[in-house]
Amino acid sequence: MANCQNSNERLFGGAVVLEVADGCSDTLPQESEWKALAAGTSKGWDFSPNTVTSDADDGGGYVESIITNADFTISFEGEVRKNDKLDQYGIGRFIKYFATELKARRQPGIWVRMEYGPVTFIGYMVVTALSSDGGTNDIVTFSTEFKVGDASTIDVRDTDETVAATGVTVTPATTSLAVGATRQLTAAVTPSDATDKSGTWKTSDATKATVSSTGLVTGVAAGTATITFTSTDGAFTGSTAATITAS
Repeated sequence: MANCQNSNERLFGGAVVLEVADGCSDTLPQESEWKALAAGTSKGWDFSPNTVTSDADDGGGYVESIITNADFTISFEGEVRKNDKLDQYGIGRFIKYFATELKARRQPGIWVRMEYGPVTFIGYMVVTALSSDGGTNDIVTFSTEFKVGDASTIDVRDTDETVAATGVTVTPATTSLAVGATRQLTAAVTPSDATDKSGTWKTSDATKATVSSTGLVTGVAAGTATITFTSTDGAFTGSTAATITAS
């Protein structure tokens, strides 16, 4: 095969997936923001519970243990091409992000999502290990580790759990554009972790304004039209009042 720098063939390891997403701990990433870190060779987790014991006489002769906290850790090992052009977060971007955050004296926090059989771990974590063999081959291996950065974000869900949509918000709520001009609208399906965020756009009057499948409005003639987005899940709607002015 030719040495194509923009080649998008995937490495082996597609079944071993750990996903990451940029952002802050107070906002769960949209589904479209999650990206596989790289082609994986192994992944694992460890709750590492810390305990104290009690030998009080109400234990019926047994020493009782109490969990005080858990040092939850997710680990991941993978492979990457040096000239990586894959549709993934990418190890190069990951390394640069880690170094940039440390240089700015910030914690290298990132959202992590890992499926493990019947359950999926999700949480905002900090990168606590990052290394590579740095070999001379085209494909090199790397390993990384994540620990809890914000305890309130840690969630363990059923892998096949479906999160239903509860509403839709279209922004901006009102807009004005000239005949022949365009305006991009945005539809946000709530909650932010809804499983299905798809939907359809429609205009109330195509003689005044049209709308594309991605929410791009085009002014056709002077007047008004209501642009509506309807979610596939639950048929929730949100709309924008569009005023079209003569050019």
